[in-house]
Amino acid sequence: MNNRKKNSIYSLILVAVVAIVWFYRDGQKPENEKLPYIFISGEAQGTTYNITYSDKENRNFKEEVDSILHQFDLSLSTYVKKSEIVRFNESDSLQFESPFFYPVLEKSQAIYNASAGAFDPTVYPLIEAWGFGPEKVDFPDSSRIEEIKSYVGFEHINFNKQRVIKEKEKVSLDFNAIAQGYSIDVVFDFLKVQGIENMMVELGGELRVKGKNENEDLWAIGIDDPKTESGQKAKRVAIIKLDNEAISTSGNYRKFFVHEGRKYGHSINPKTGYPIQRDIISSTVVAPTCMEADAWSTAFMVTGLEKAKEILAKQTHLKAFFIYEDEKGDLLQFSTENLGGNIIL
Repeated sequence: MNNRKKNSIYSLILVAVVAIVWFYRDGQKPENEKLPYIFISGEAQGTTYNITYSDKENRNFKEEVDSILHQFDLSLSTYVKKSEIVRFNESDSLQFESPFFYPVLEKSQAIYNASAGAFDPTVYPLIEAWGFGPEKVDFPDSSRIEEIKSYVGFEHINFNKQRVIKEKEKVSLDFNAIAQGYSIDVVFDFLKVQGIENMMVELGGELRVKGKNENEDLWAIGIDDPKTESGQKAKRVAIIKLDNEAISTSGNYRKFFVHEGRKYGHSINPKTGYPIQRDIISSTVVAPTCMEADAWSTAFMVTGLEKAKEILAKQTHLKAFFIYEDEKGDLLQFSTENLGGNIIL
């Protein structure tokens, strides 16, 4: 056998030995070895998103996430010209082009019914009238509010899986109280399909989690004290641990305006047509999906504490934590029993 042939055989043997050793060592890796956690962030829906996840392949999904959120805005954002929702609001019907519009309509209808109309995406004309839409306006008079109320009501639209139709002229939709949560679900589902087992997807303060964090604990979320002064670092009044769940907090303590010495929050009561004056000032909801958590946290701001308790007794898949004012103006707290040991006060 010549030397050249011997060297080729030795090389093949060496490669085989190296491969065997590598596969052996890889198989001997401890099962509890920590996977690398990846952090990506960006801007979307007029705010920011932050996503943390573990991935044995160390993949970065920022480009895909940005693309998903961009397509989402082209469907459901009232701030994007010619989005699907803007085109619907300017016409009498819409043939769906994206996969996003119908699921939001379907869930909105379910929560509209379950909340006795406290959650109502057709409230958009009232939001605009009170200056909480894209355009700033003067303080509306009572006759203007009464006129708008005549075409507010989810029963004024009809839809199926292909299209949505107005049953009454001037009806307009605003999904800002549910779409942000749904966009988190969409990104969450994308990452889940990629095989991601541990993640936190946050956008605009709402989030959904799966598995555990880098310390191998449940993801823990702080609830802000609504009385924290502007410009100061937010104080925490509670910490809620999430077990493969989503969470959303609504409140009127940050987004409001003052007219003639009176504060008006951005949450509108669809039935009265006016900004809510209820006892709940911070509404936190934990749910299986962020779409549900987002919508229900808004609905409970409208219903008030006692009605919220009645609804929660029926909607047992929801968990809630409220900060509310009593008759004396003192701040009190309420949490559902099913939060159990996952809330730290």
